[in-house]
Amino acid sequence: MDDFELDFFYASAFALDIYWYSYENIKVFQALEFKQSNVTTEIEGKSYFPVRYVHAEYDMDSKCFRHFDGALQFYIEEEYYERRTNNFNSKVKGEYQVKSKSKKLFKINGRLTVEDWVAFTIHFFAMNPLILEYIEGKEPDFLKPTLDAIRKDRQIT
Repeated sequence: MDDFELDFFYASAFALDIYWYSYENIKVFQALEFKQSNVTTEIEGKSYFPVRYVHAEYDMDSKCFRHFDGALQFYIEEEYYERRTNNFNSKVKGEYQVKSKSKKLFKINGRLTVEDWVAFTIHFFAMNPLILEYIEGKEPDFLKPTLDAIRKDRQIT
């Protein structure tokens, strides 16, 4: 896809980095959404790359989420490229870890059903069909005809 198509169909998304891990009876979900490198914002005269981040904790005993929060993380150029090319698995203790500026946007502590968590997560990553593809396990139905037409036009199999 060219830059225009990526901007239009994927809201300038470059990648979605998703990581699950467990401790005791808790499953932890983390996701970062990286935009194309032309998406920046200015804070106090300095250019940053905004990255949407969500974190959730699922209690396997009660079969619901007990915590869910979302934030914007702001990376300087060097941090952005370093973090974008290294997934969550690279952020283990003792290895290089990028610590960005961030702004918490929401936090929910308490019982949250899986269905509500899915809906809130999809809304938080609004306009990015990659999260739908991750959750549903397939390209979103609304986007499939367009992607099929692009593949056919460009003879991509």
